[in-house]
Amino acid sequence: MSSWDRLPAEIRSMILEAVAEDYRFDSEQPYGRAGYARVCREWQPVFEQRNFQRLVLDQDRIDDLEQFMTKQRRELLEHVSLRIRLPEYDCTVCQSEEDEETIRNTNVDLDSNDDVFSTAVWKLLAILSKWIVPEFESRRQQKGLTLELGVYSPSDSQHTTRDFHLEPEYPYQEAKDLDSHFEAYKQRANRLGLDSLNDPYHSWVDGHQDPDSISLESKQRIMGTLTINPTLSKAGNKKKFPNVEIVTGLLIRREFYRKIAVGSLRKLLRESLTCLRWFRHEGWLDVDPQQQLGFEKAYKNLLLKNLPPTLRSLSLFSSSNKLLHPERFTGWRANRFLGKALSKPSRSLETLSAAFLIEAQDFFADFWPPLTSHLLYPEIGRGKIRKLLMAAGRAAAFMPKLQAMEIWNGGEGHAALFRYERHPNHKTNPNPQITWASTWGNNIQLPLDVILCWSNLPQHGSRGCGTKVERIKRSRKNVKTFSIAIRYLKLRRSVLDLVSDYQVFWEEYQLCSKD
Repeated sequence: MSSWDRLPAEIRSMILEAVAEDYRFDSEQPYGRAGYARVCREWQPVFEQRNFQRLVLDQDRIDDLEQFMTKQRRELLEHVSLRIRLPEYDCTVCQSEEDEETIRNTNVDLDSNDDVFSTAVWKLLAILSKWIVPEFESRRQQKGLTLELGVYSPSDSQHTTRDFHLEPEYPYQEAKDLDSHFEAYKQRANRLGLDSLNDPYHSWVDGHQDPDSISLESKQRIMGTLTINPTLSKAGNKKKFPNVEIVTGLLIRREFYRKIAVGSLRKLLRESLTCLRWFRHEGWLDVDPQQQLGFEKAYKNLLLKNLPPTLRSLSLFSSSNKLLHPERFTGWRANRFLGKALSKPSRSLETLSAAFLIEAQDFFADFWPPLTSHLLYPEIGRGKIRKLLMAAGRAAAFMPKLQAMEIWNGGEGHAALFRYERHPNHKTNPNPQITWASTWGNNIQLPLDVILCWSNLPQHGSRGCGTKVERIKRSRKNVKTFSIAIRYLKLRRSVLDLVSDYQVFWEEYQLCSKD
């Protein structure tokens, strides 16, 4: 420290800032940066500012939150990630559906998954509800606090499903942990020998899995639904969720497969997160069609009646893949009532993304942006694509503040995108423009009436609209998932969280490297 003290204060400050900014999460030393704050008083404010911007908790760490989160540290906090850890399981149940009866038979002393989940959520909300808004500086009031929820078992990655992002040591926790060459993924694959894994009991043969050999029950093991128990006591008295005013963002990422029951989400949004400004919900398509239908019916009511009036940004994403949902890739159609249900509440939003959960043509019975449509597919007739783009243009005529809209689709062998963009300050920026891009190139031009429909929007005045048709530079045989289409979106950050986007891109890379 004597050599350190001889350095000018400006140089010391620059070094500390560089160390703090260059830090990346290390699963072998998850609390490595925390130690820097304990070196001396000079180092403490620099590193505490970073250490307490984002907290990752499990149920065992919630009880200590009030003790170590002083008022000063609360003002630094921007993101709380609650990753609830369910009990581990072994091969006696890994091929059976995750339900309460199975859990009780496995261990009579074990709390149910719903109990574990409920207790953790209740505890955290109770603590956060005490952090009243007036305690926070103006910066905090403007930015708010993000709450992230996820549920997993450490055993999820050890049986049929070997996804890296299911592992407790997954190193990509936030945007600055990401790299450009998937180094952690490659190292893990080499370490575990996934390319040559031979485990027929878990449907692995010479490093590959046949979707038809994976049982429905093994999929349901990792894709259960968690419900928050609303009762206060064994007598069955229900209690209302605590009102958490400081939470302005709710994030549920696709990293974990389990769902939160729609009824529990509804209760959260209606009773607790009353000041929510944005909600990003990345879920997974259920492997049981009847359960998926029940989820969508319940979600319709959530969209119609339970979105907070403060909400200004909504992002919905329904994930699927070839192993879990082989039937999804032979034909899929979103339920019409979801698109219609979303159109009305979306009118109070500033940004909206709805990917693979609703259908654009249903949504345009009323309103707006980036949306997926199964009509953007090379085998679909040009007339249907034309009708969709005309409907979107007619809807855009009633959106005087619209700056960007993207309708897109992607999957095995295809990717397509229609984009409209207009800068609000039209005096100093180019004319509005519509773009059509697809993997099937220039074979489908934009019809003249579509171009005229978009050019004649009343918000354009006499300026008209530019038109661009281009090919997505990837051969159809090398397109394995929707990831390629997402790369071409200008509203990409509205569709997926950055870490989720990275995971999707890696999954595409893996599929291409196997062919």
